[in-house]
Amino acid sequence: MSSPLSERLSGPRWRKLRRDMALAWGRTVMMIVAIAAGVTGIGAVLSANAIASREITRNYLGTAPAAATLELDRADAALAEQVRGRPGITDAQARATLTATMRIGPDEWRTLVLFVVPDFDDMRISTFARESGAWPPPSGTMLIERAARDMVPPGPVEVRLPGGQSRTITVSGTVHDPSLAPAWQDRAGYGYITPQTLAVLGGSATLDELKIRTEATTREGIAQTSRELAAWLRTQGNQVHEIQVPPPGQHPHEGQMQALMLMLLIFALLGLMLAAILVAAVIGGMLVQQIRQIGVMKAIGARTGQIAGLYAVQVLLLGLAAAAVGVPVGTLAGRAFADVVADLLNLNLHSQAVPLWVYASQLVAAVLVPLLVAAVPIRRAARLTIREAISDYGVRQETVSARLTGLSRTLLMALRNAFRRRARLALTLGLLSVGGALFLAGLNVAAAWQRTVDDGMAARRYDMEVRLAAADPALVERIRTTPGVTRVETWGGAPTAAGDVVSTYPDGGHGSFSLRGVPEDSRLLDLPLTSGRWLAPGDTNAVVLNSMAANPLPDAKAGDTLTLNLDGRATTWHIVGTVREIGSPAAAYVTKTAFEQHAGPARDLRIATSDTAAVQRVLRDARVEGSNLATAELREAVGGHTFVLIGALIALAVLMAIIGVLGLTATTGTSMVERTREFAVMQAIGATPRTVLGIVLGETVFVGLLSWLAAALLALPVSWMIGDLLGDLAFRAPLPLTISPLALGLWALAAVAGSALAGAAPARRAARLTIRQALAYV
Repeated sequence: MSSPLSERLSGPRWRKLRRDMALAWGRTVMMIVAIAAGVTGIGAVLSANAIASREITRNYLGTAPAAATLELDRADAALAEQVRGRPGITDAQARATLTATMRIGPDEWRTLVLFVVPDFDDMRISTFARESGAWPPPSGTMLIERAARDMVPPGPVEVRLPGGQSRTITVSGTVHDPSLAPAWQDRAGYGYITPQTLAVLGGSATLDELKIRTEATTREGIAQTSRELAAWLRTQGNQVHEIQVPPPGQHPHEGQMQALMLMLLIFALLGLMLAAILVAAVIGGMLVQQIRQIGVMKAIGARTGQIAGLYAVQVLLLGLAAAAVGVPVGTLAGRAFADVVADLLNLNLHSQAVPLWVYASQLVAAVLVPLLVAAVPIRRAARLTIREAISDYGVRQETVSARLTGLSRTLLMALRNAFRRRARLALTLGLLSVGGALFLAGLNVAAAWQRTVDDGMAARRYDMEVRLAAADPALVERIRTTPGVTRVETWGGAPTAAGDVVSTYPDGGHGSFSLRGVPEDSRLLDLPLTSGRWLAPGDTNAVVLNSMAANPLPDAKAGDTLTLNLDGRATTWHIVGTVREIGSPAAAYVTKTAFEQHAGPARDLRIATSDTAAVQRVLRDARVEGSNLATAELREAVGGHTFVLIGALIALAVLMAIIGVLGLTATTGTSMVERTREFAVMQAIGATPRTVLGIVLGETVFVGLLSWLAAALLALPVSWMIGDLLGDLAFRAPLPLTISPLALGLWALAAVAGSALAGAAPARRAARLTIRQALAYV
């Protein structure tokens, strides 16, 4: 005995539903694939973001990061013990950080950041985990951060401290320190040593950092506690050079990661909307074919709500089927993307569990979005009267081609057919054009990024930066006379702060802010102005800010007065201009004369040379620190931060381009069914199957070429918006609008080839129809 439910499901409406989906199985599969592709994109981004956001916080907080770091003249365990008893302080430990160099080639050196830890077994602040090797590292050895393995040469490492001699130490193991940006991105090594090893390298075993954790959790509260502590330290005879308060509980790249994930999510949502529009287009085409069926159903008693419900259930079933495919695929893709992000940010993924809300979001997106978009054609068809439905006689004629002369008859018919249903043409063009625009935008942004990096490197007309322990005119003269050297300039460089607190992270780079003294006759830097003017000879209180200075000084502009802290002293400057600078932390440029008045002798060298190895030999003989900042190293450091983003953008763009081609395939198939009898008439009056094939392919290729033009135009504002966001994240300056010829060529090829493929199957079916088969179509 059958149940009431089974009886209802076997009723005529549901038999019709099953029959429609079975007869149009090709279009059904296409719609499922399109929705599944959109759901996969959303699922991948949401899953990756949920995993990465959770794990980046877990990794970073797992290191017990210092709320603040105070740079002093000296610090030790006894001072840390006293500080722990101060109001608002929950813990304190003494450390030291030095920037040295290590030899990576015969005459090539790379930056090595050394973290000095007095007791590896009693780390409570800014901790790191042992991965391999001896713990603690024996005297004369160092542990390196695991992400720095490719940055540190194998075997014994020759290390040189600022102003010291080269000493060789060995790498005794690796650690994992997720509080730092990956070393390979910054083209530097990270080493962890004891004070005894520092003494072996020729440095002083005296520690000079005090890391604290506070009861306050906001940046303002931490800064205030740090100021009060600094004031107390000064009363105890200590010199406080700098107070560093990075964003509380936030990894150096967390803000960028969240913003970039948001941009990828927007792309993914656009992909789902494209898929939903495709479903609406296919359902609309199917309803056009079934208008007379709708009239018959209404004639025998079907209500508007019943008819609308019938087609709504069809869309609902398509969404559920797409969710069954897209949700697991999106989850797998999201986990794979999270792995890439974790590797990019040097994180351990403790769990790849995806929250339930992500699955729920994908399910809702798969079901509701197509249903809402398809509601318009369904409602329009369901509200047709019996007379309107029965009297429908097919497609309208057009007059566009009548005005075209000088074209072959086949091409004229193809153009006529393309404009026959203008609403459908607009929909198809929209699908292809949006998919193409996003594809072009992805490649345009990649080209803009490369152009920006190239321009940024070209603005640096020097090949090396060298910091001396003290001013040494004799050494400068020796370098100037070295073969291959074309120019040497002595610059000033000193850390500074807008106020008495900076946002510098422990690596000394992220969040840093420096004052740079530029020689009045400098020819080694040519930064483009974004406002105001550049420094002029005789300027004694003028300052020019680079684009990254917008981080510590978001509201600063030309004409403002600025107070900068130099080693605990407040100095006043007048902002005369701003410049765009790529690949540099926040910096304030002043004349060399003004720098020496406020910060002491200039001792940084900028060297233009065709033979960096020769200069390195001079530096080695003089026993000074020298670090090669040639464009190759800096370019890799800049590019390493966003190549995953560019790749993800292009992958999503390709996905949406595929959805666009599927849309053209679907609408072409619908058009072919509508014109079945027309093909019979054409064959009856002499048209060959080849002519029919040419008409259909000409129509689809013409639509593809139109979409290429529309995509190229639409890509301009999309590229501008994405470039503006990405440039602001990376450089605090928008990327220039760049049109990639490669992108235009690839999309032209894809549009024509995809359009031809989209029309090939329907065209072959139309060409193979006999006159009897075509006239028998109802």
